Amino acid sequence: MTAAPRGERNDDDDGDEGGGGIGAPDRDALWRILATRRDHRHFHPTPVPRETIDRLLEVFAVAPSVGLSQPWHVTVIEDRGVREAVHEGFRTVRRAESERFDGRRRALYDSLRLEGILQAPVGLVVSHRPPAGPVLGTTSVPAATEYSVVAAITLLWLAVTAEGLGMGWVSLVDPDHLSDSVPVPDGARPLAYLCLGHPALELDEPLLQTVGWGRRSPLSVDWV
Repeated sequence: MTAAPRGERNDDDDGDEGGGGIGAPDRDALWRILATRRDHRHFHPTPVPRETIDRLLEVFAVAPSVGLSQPWHVTVIEDRGVREAVHEGFRTVRRAESERFDGRRRALYDSLRLEGILQAPVGLVVSHRPPAGPVLGTTSVPAATEYSVVAAITLLWLAVTAEGLGMGWVSLVDPDHLSDSVPVPDGARPLAYLCLGHPALELDEPLLQTVGWGRRSPLSVDWV
């Protein structure tokens, strides 16, 4: 059988063959989620129900991790005071980063919304929690446990999109400041601050592409 292009069905596809029981409608839905996922920075203040947050966090129960180590911890932040403390740290890092640009690039940078910490009703701090003992599969790449945390966040982003919500990853935060501002377990190190809520903008493409900061490039790939 010749594979159908992404988002299309073969005429003889009965909807449940191949893919471990995943039919064409589910495959098409997954590709739509992948294509419409965005990094959101603009949010409505509408609260996100607790049951929705709980459902989204179930992603971590099915996410892959090296050696089945599950080296993550999530802190859910709804408290305004905590989010204000995180936002203050963001402002410090943003001021430092702005110095890396000049001229028109600097003017565009200064005009950008780069986070939704105070607007999004929920913040998630996802931390790397080092396993207590040796982890299978990490002898040559010890950082694989941190990679596992990032992989789980990616799955969470897709689940958020499937729920009709938006999420934004705020990279302009200092992990040490996050550790001081947000309660995390001893020994855990924050890897991501994520804004979660109802998106206020419908983004047909990445926002940085819309405003002219950059454009997506074709994949560089070699076959050997």
